[in-house]
Amino acid sequence: MLIGMDAGGTNTDLAMVDREVTSVKVPNTLGIREVLSHARAPGRLAVSTSTPLNRVLTGDPARVQTILIPGPGLFWPGGIRGAVNHRGDIVEHLDSTEVGGVLASSRGDVLAITGKFSVRNPSLEQEVAARALDHYAEERIAVSHHLATLDFPGRAATTRLNARMKEAVCLLAGEIGAERKDFFFFRGDGGLIPPAYAIRDPSVLYHSSTAAAALGAFYLSKVEECLVVDIGGTTTDLVRLSGGKPAMETIVADGERTVTRAVAAITLPYGGDSVIEETIQPRRMGNALAFGGIRPTLTDALNVTGCEIGNAGASGLLDRTSAERALEEYISLVSRAVAASGARMVVGTGYLAQFLVPRIARHSGASFTIPPHAECANAVGVAVSRVTLTLHARFDSGRGAVVFNGEPQELRTLGDDEAVLDRCRAEVKQRAIAAGADPRDVEDVRVLHFHAYDVVRSSFRSARIADVVVQIAPGITAEAP
Repeated sequence: MLIGMDAGGTNTDLAMVDREVTSVKVPNTLGIREVLSHARAPGRLAVSTSTPLNRVLTGDPARVQTILIPGPGLFWPGGIRGAVNHRGDIVEHLDSTEVGGVLASSRGDVLAITGKFSVRNPSLEQEVAARALDHYAEERIAVSHHLATLDFPGRAATTRLNARMKEAVCLLAGEIGAERKDFFFFRGDGGLIPPAYAIRDPSVLYHSSTAAAALGAFYLSKVEECLVVDIGGTTTDLVRLSGGKPAMETIVADGERTVTRAVAAITLPYGGDSVIEETIQPRRMGNALAFGGIRPTLTDALNVTGCEIGNAGASGLLDRTSAERALEEYISLVSRAVAASGARMVVGTGYLAQFLVPRIARHSGASFTIPPHAECANAVGVAVSRVTLTLHARFDSGRGAVVFNGEPQELRTLGDDEAVLDRCRAEVKQRAIAAGADPRDVEDVRVLHFHAYDVVRSSFRSARIADVVVQIAPGITAEAP
């Protein structure tokens, strides 16, 4: 059995996919244990979540202390002495007194550490991180070398985001792990990873729930060309599918471009729990009146106009005029976004899709479908996804070293270009299977980047260097019925 769980801001959705699909929606107030109690049969558990990111976006902003190791000639705020060159050699060691002074004098809530060429040799980052344990808990320290790409500013931005998200991911992983020892997190680009990967790089959970809804919408509807409109409690997300796959984009967080890619989505800050104060407001302040809240929401507006959601009678505190106005405002906002996308087919997901998507489609001039289990499409998408890993490799025959995702290993022989690619394909397959991938899912290995060149000194080739990126492609697992 394949089990998918989407931990949202209001409810947690659970889907069990075997010969048929069953799903359940559980209020978050009941806790993870109660959610997982509904998955009575054993099976692979995968989890998508917007919770860590929502805490960053809506909670009190964390103070991030950034320590950079930029190398000679580069001056960055928070920079310290020490350098790794482009080949991975340490050309300047850290000044222990300087590191201790910076850690003691510039305390934040969390710490981000980034070295310019740490992806070729992580030892300086690791040395700072070890010293930082005297000042910060491990779950509040993020390093950058496993991000693998050379982009120094992008890695620094990503590491700052990771530092802010890491503790929440650790807490969630611990909470789920206490109930189910083996499980996966669902990435924002549509694949599964073990919890340890998400803890090292929490930014990969960005748009996790959105990506899950897109994959679930395709699996349930089989519509390849469409716009998925996923109506949640806090937001409404729009994702365009082409050939059954969503487009990807590089995440920008706090105005900084990161190195993390996720599903491209238009996010509108309105959902079923958006509070109504004369007009609908772009914020959530608890549950709807129909679910025990104290303020009227969009869900209550639906009840006042004739729907039966939760305790519909409790929604009567909202007058009909306000309810109709709030609904019209919401439908107008989403319809304009749908029309602007040019989509001719809308696939609705989320619990409120059955009530709202027909009106949204009519206003925008699009056709629509709401597939079975649309209310838990995100959990279904998580359940049927495959393990997806990306491998960044740097081969350097002159140094006798290969670096896989920022971690150096000895390189005995290099071989020709095809041998290098074969080594990378074998490595990513081995890592994916070790992480729990079905062997049938690892055959689709894509070469995302390959560049090789000779190092010539005194008219002789002294070394050969190759940079490679390969990936187990995201998609639906071969285990899915």
